[in-house]
Amino acid sequence: MFANKNKAFLQTYLLLILLVLGFGLGATASAHQAYNLALSVKLPPELMITAGEVEWRIRSQETGIEQRYVGYAPLLALPAGQYAVNLAIGTYTTQQTITVLAEHTSSVPFSAQVGRVRVNSSLNADWKIIAQNGESAGKMVSQSSDTRELNVLLASGEYEVVATRGNGIQHSQRLQVNAGKLSDANIQIPSGKVTLVATLDNGPALRPMSWTVYRLDGGKQTVATPRRHSANLEVAPGHYEAVAKLEGQERRRAFTVLTDTSNLIVIAMD
Repeated sequence: MFANKNKAFLQTYLLLILLVLGFGLGATASAHQAYNLALSVKLPPELMITAGEVEWRIRSQETGIEQRYVGYAPLLALPAGQYAVNLAIGTYTTQQTITVLAEHTSSVPFSAQVGRVRVNSSLNADWKIIAQNGESAGKMVSQSSDTRELNVLLASGEYEVVATRGNGIQHSQRLQVNAGKLSDANIQIPSGKVTLVATLDNGPALRPMSWTVYRLDGGKQTVATPRRHSANLEVAPGHYEAVAKLEGQERRRAFTVLTDTSNLIVIAMD
């Protein structure tokens, strides 16, 4: 009787083991069948690209439905069919057309020809980055406002970085972006300071008046129109003319501004 109990116990134990193994195998199979498309992109660690900066857009060729995902290597479960897969990292984009099968996992690796640009400046400015070659040549690919720093992911190639401040201050610099590389640049925006003062009877002209400041280089351009007897301006280096108007009287003065200089322009309205 004792032997029969042991035999029954062993049979029950073996049955439990088989059930556990069966459930385990079933779970593994289900996990494998949970996705049929494995996307991935290899990125150099020195670019410091976060998962949130890697965006995938997948559009069905049959239905036109588009889905968006983020991450380095998303695993997707999609209906069988043709898909257009677009990868975007910063301003860089690339695309592949793939076929997805119902019972087979398709692994699709992407290669990203992308680099990171970091630009620092001593002054706040509005920035534009313009591509100089490739399909985007001549197009603005990135824009930022009122900042001293740029940190942008760009497709490999040559770019012009343009910094603009008020009163006609503008500076540009060419940068080469290499795939997988980090490029640092420090851009100094040249400028000079101008102080305008209108006088009357040997004192400040404390009356309603107006100024017009013209830049004379490359054609006459208006850069500032102050409305008080005195004004402080920051302008690009170059040749200028200041025109002061007070009660029907008009006075003019030409002057030159050099980089990192302070210029006092006094006009007597007598």
